[in-house]
Amino acid sequence: MTIAEIAKLADVSIGTVDRVLHARGRVAPKTIEKVMQIVKDHNYQPNAFARNLKLSKKYTIGVIIPSLHSEFGYWRLMYDGVLKAVKELSQLAVSIELMEYDRRNPKSFVMAGDILFQKKIDAVLLAPLLPEETSALIDKYPQLPYAFIDAPLPCAKAVFTVAQNPFRGGFLAGRMMKLLSPGGGTYIVIQTHKSAYNSSERARGFKSYFANNPDYHILEIETTSDKDGELAIENMYLQHNDIRGIFIVNNAVIRFADRIVLLGRKNQTIIIGYDIVEQNRTAMLEGKVDCLISQRPEFQGYTAIYQLYRMGILNQKPDKNILIPIDILLPENIQDDNSYTYNHSGDFEEDCV
Repeated sequence: MTIAEIAKLADVSIGTVDRVLHARGRVAPKTIEKVMQIVKDHNYQPNAFARNLKLSKKYTIGVIIPSLHSEFGYWRLMYDGVLKAVKELSQLAVSIELMEYDRRNPKSFVMAGDILFQKKIDAVLLAPLLPEETSALIDKYPQLPYAFIDAPLPCAKAVFTVAQNPFRGGFLAGRMMKLLSPGGGTYIVIQTHKSAYNSSERARGFKSYFANNPDYHILEIETTSDKDGELAIENMYLQHNDIRGIFIVNNAVIRFADRIVLLGRKNQTIIIGYDIVEQNRTAMLEGKVDCLISQRPEFQGYTAIYQLYRMGILNQKPDKNILIPIDILLPENIQDDNSYTYNHSGDFEEDCV
């Protein structure tokens, strides 16, 4: 019986089990009782020698993600999940080294990787949003294990990936578009980072859903999420008088939704996008956005760190692909979003007293 097995039986995190066994930190009384009952039933005896051997070596994870303030705070949410796991595992010798980069500037990703590998790290957790640069980094520094979050990257050497299936996400967005706008017409797919595998796959999934439906005319455009993107939307309305829906394949939906409202076109246009960042949540509550797909970024970051902990400290084989559920958020259920992950203090519910 291992700590990980106790955690699985008790349906809590490894960090929670550790806090119970060593009487530190805040843990709900019912959780303590449940964990200790499992310990008693299975006659768990910690291997002090093995534990001390492991704790004598620090396990440092290098984290490479886009700038925390970028993309409407999406990466800050991801990083919050990382920090939550690291906080729980800090007594178990786990720490991180964070490197941020500008995904609009591939050179900044390369620089971040080079700087990171000058430090003493044991594993790398990154978002492979720049496929060529990611593959080049792995080829340049092949000595460490790599794990991916936010997006898969086929043919890359990752020990595991924590992400949604992007094609299925786009396909589901197509289904939702047809449900919310059943009359047919012209529908626009907006790409702002087409080189990213998850972005292109979402667009492909959306178009695939309508492949055999001639009533729906699907157009794909690549633009930015700044003023140029807003002008691109305006030009699309000038060129097509039957636009009935717009699918934005990432969290930039708020920028395009605001422009559509300003143009007075929202009443005829269903808007679907990604991620429950605060700006998008507000936009949905104000009636500017009709449907959002959540990727649970906090849960992704949290889960990835624990997977690396299992591999590096417990010598357990991590799950190869951890698929994140495709959560559909509508105005009717948006208030309940993230109730499965964090409470208002930023802690997981299982840690509350």
